[in-house]
Amino acid sequence: MKKILSLGLLCTTILLSQAQAASTPTVSGVFEKTVHAFAENHAPLGQIPASDLLNQPVAGIDEETGFLKVQTPKGLVLVARAAVTTTMTAAAPRETSCSYIGTLAASGTGSSSGFASNCKAGAR
Repeated sequence: MKKILSLGLLCTTILLSQAQAASTPTVSGVFEKTVHAFAENHAPLGQIPASDLLNQPVAGIDEETGFLKVQTPKGLVLVARAAVTTTMTAAAPRETSCSYIGTLAASGTGSSSGFASNCKAGAR
């Protein structure tokens, strides 16, 4: 009976860790051989090899800079989102009753700022 419970616990642990790993976003690609990185305190670290970032977990987004926090074997680094591709999915835009219509003129003077049907600029 103990063996069955132990085996069941082991299987549950493995399945949970696989599910968590599948939901954790990772760096899936880079555009250059090296990537400019920053420390958590935003101090420049210089260029790091792209291989240090590939398949590494994205720990979050830096609130101040918008850079990605990537956990590497050497520690947490910040990299620009434009420098890498990730497995992160974008959040769906929130629903609104406003319609946004892009202005055709170079100047918005006297126009509706591109909004239609009683929308306010902050309501997009």
